[in-house]
Amino acid sequence: MSGAFYLLYRAFKKRLEREQVALRKAEINFERQIHEATIQAEQQERAQIAMDLHDEIGALVTILKINIYNAKNRLDQPERLFGLLNETSQFIEKTADTIRRISNRISPPTLAKMGLDTTLIELVKTIQATGKMTIDYQSNLKGFRYPVEMEFNMYRIINETVNNILKHSHTEQLELLVMRSDDSLNIALNYVGEGLNNAQVEHLLRQGKGSGLKSIQSRINNFRGTISYEVNEKGRAEILIKIPSDEIRN
Repeated sequence: MSGAFYLLYRAFKKRLEREQVALRKAEINFERQIHEATIQAEQQERAQIAMDLHDEIGALVTILKINIYNAKNRLDQPERLFGLLNETSQFIEKTADTIRRISNRISPPTLAKMGLDTTLIELVKTIQATGKMTIDYQSNLKGFRYPVEMEFNMYRIINETVNNILKHSHTEQLELLVMRSDDSLNIALNYVGEGLNNAQVEHLLRQGKGSGLKSIQSRINNFRGTISYEVNEKGRAEILIKIPSDEIRN
């Protein structure tokens, strides 16, 4: 009996060890997928920025060059010259707006100067100006500053999460709460529309889908933070993000 029990124990122990090894391999593979998805998302963003610079800025600069050339040939035609200069001025303004928009995607200029709270207020205004969604933003940061690099990463987390909601939720109203405490920074996004729960998000991530979700998860992992997704039968969805203060201050 004791010999049979010992053999069963050894078999059980070996199976448990194999399962632990397999689980660890799965976790490492999942973490690698998250990391690769983040790199892929950043590469796609760089490619999109390069395309915008080439297509939009390049086209506008070409028009400006043509207008300046034509203006030289209209020096003796004041009325036509005035119209051409007015048109050129409008294209210069459009070029500046396009450069600002692309620059904001790379790194909002207000972030380093004014901090996360002011930058989020500007983000909310920009989104609301499109007419696609109304955002009720509340925060207790009130000028409180974290290290700039940390604020940039937190901004990217919030920005990408809001963009995901904008693209997929079919909602017109979002509540965004950013509240700091002594031990953590807490971010809550609430809306009524199409949402996901934790199990659905994990399923998408393990299938290699949802590059935006993976990018968000990777950034939160870098902070040793947590994110949870909830949605009820009435379509009330909530995304909760919690980042330990010690990870942000470092």
